[in-house]
Formats: sequence, structure tokens, C-alpha cells
Amino acid sequence: MRGRIVLALALALVAVVEQPARAQGFNQVGFNVATAAVTLTTTTEAVVITAPAVTVARPNAEVCIVAYAELTTGADTTAVVARIRRGASVSGTLVSEENEQNVKAAAASIEPFTSMVCEPRSGVDSVIYSLTLDQVGATGNGSSIYAAILVLVR
Repeated sequence: MRGRIVLALALALVAVVEQPARAQGFNQVGFNVATAAVTLTTTTEAVVITAPAVTVARPNAEVCIVAYAELTTGADTTAVVARIRRGASVSGTLVSEENEQNVKAAAASIEPFTSMVCEPRSGVDSVIYSLTLDQVGATGNGSSIYAAILVLVR
């Protein structure tokens, strides 16, 4: 039930954002929502969500990415690093900052993490971006229980 509510809210957010985004000159919008858990093995970076390929209609474009995830932290986790990368793997080019965000509660608590970045792209037909997370100091596995990503191209 929670998954359906979250999915409905995410789709409503996209519907609300799409028209103002187009008013700002964004001509392509892509999004994805994940409600299936993704395991973060102790301190190993993992992809928690990937956006579908979004068409780039111009030779030179600006791409803005907004990503969000909820993570149930593993034992001894002191911080989490959220990254936006090009492509669908942890080896993709880092686009965002990669700053540690301190956890605010004990292990096994649910923590929210957000990242946003814009970058110019040229000479590409489409773009794919992913949100990755990794735990700092963890001795136990964490679990991303929800994630969403929105890609805007102008």
C-alpha cells in the first residue's frame, strides 16, 4: 500500500513539475521511481535508481537532474554519500558533489538523501543518469527502500 501511495505522489509531482519545467524551456523530461529495495553492502557504492534515456534534441543542451532516496542505514553508519553519475553504473562520470551527509539517527533508521545538479551537454543524442549511495563507517548493510530521479533537458 505504501508503495502505491509513494508512486502516486511521485507521478503527481512529475505532473505538477512538467508544465513549469516546459515554461523554463525544458523540452524533454524523464523520470523513474523505485520502490523495490536495493541493498548497500557496508561501504560499497551502489546504484539505487537510474533514469531512462532522455532525448537531447539540440546540439548543445543543459541537463538538470534531481534525485531523492530513502535509506535504512546499516550498523555503525556515520554518514552517507549521495552522487549523481552519468550512465547506469558506479563507474559513470561523477556529475554532482560527493559530500558526506551525517546520519541523524541510530542505525536501521530511515534517512532521506537528495542531490541536484545541472550540467551542459553537447554532441549527444540522449542522456542517462543514476543516483548512487554509499555508507561511511558501516559494518552492516543498508537498504534503499525508495528512490526517485527526475531529468530535465533544455
